[in-house]
Amino acid sequence: MASITDVVKEGLKYPFNDGKKVLTLGIIFLVSSLVSLAMEYLVFDNMRILANLAPVDSVQAALSALPPSSLALIVLSWIVTFVLMVFASGYIYDVIKYGIEGRSELPEFSDIKGLLLKGLRAFVVGLAYSILPMILFFLGLMLTVNESVGTSVNAIGGIILLLAIIFAIFVSLVNVMALCNMVDKDEFAAAFRFKEILGLIKNLGWGRFIGILLFTVIAVMIITVFCGFIFGAIAGIVSMIVGSAFVMALINMILNSLLINPFVSIAISRVYGSIYKEATKTELETI
Repeated sequence: MASITDVVKEGLKYPFNDGKKVLTLGIIFLVSSLVSLAMEYLVFDNMRILANLAPVDSVQAALSALPPSSLALIVLSWIVTFVLMVFASGYIYDVIKYGIEGRSELPEFSDIKGLLLKGLRAFVVGLAYSILPMILFFLGLMLTVNESVGTSVNAIGGIILLLAIIFAIFVSLVNVMALCNMVDKDEFAAAFRFKEILGLIKNLGWGRFIGILLFTVIAVMIITVFCGFIFGAIAGIVSMIVGSAFVMALINMILNSLLINPFVSIAISRVYGSIYKEATKTELETI
């Protein structure tokens, strides 16, 4: 059985097996970030247009006051960003699969349709697992901050909010193994076989499972902060030379999208696959 440090170290080293594919994923992240930046600019510009108009009394009146071309571009940017993120999720899906199979190479980008379908599966699973925690969280938050309902209801809201946070942490842990189970079985329903999923975590051990994930998060945070400091220094120097703060933000976004985001996504996904492989290995050893 591999140790916690071995699993995490292998995951962190894995992206270096093929820098070109890491950079390819980074380009996808970069294009998505640039599209999102353009969308934010359009939204801000349209909000400025609405602010200069007389008060509008309905959503329909507000939309009719905006240029149709701007609304079309905003919707298009949402669609493009969503498609790119689904495609990236499909690639991460394959990274998990390669981790489960113990393959040293990185997946290919050739099967575009397959990656989109896999990414859509992962998106739906993540959404399904997040719905209930989100409902509980917002319910607790509303009851806590609403002064008109009284202190006793506020206290109940605080309890619900605390339980929602604990439940969200538990669900996020289960979601990791659920995603891996779906990837391994190549079956959407496998993500919701809760008895099977909880059994895999039990085989690995909750302490070891949480320990690997926690160690991975800490290691990734250290790397991200270090690289962020380096990239920030580079961006700061360039921005001082050209005399523009926007350039500094743009360079930071480009470097993070191209290098940090794909590295982190691939490394964490590799760890997920390794965790699942260890859980199934432990299960076989106990049979």
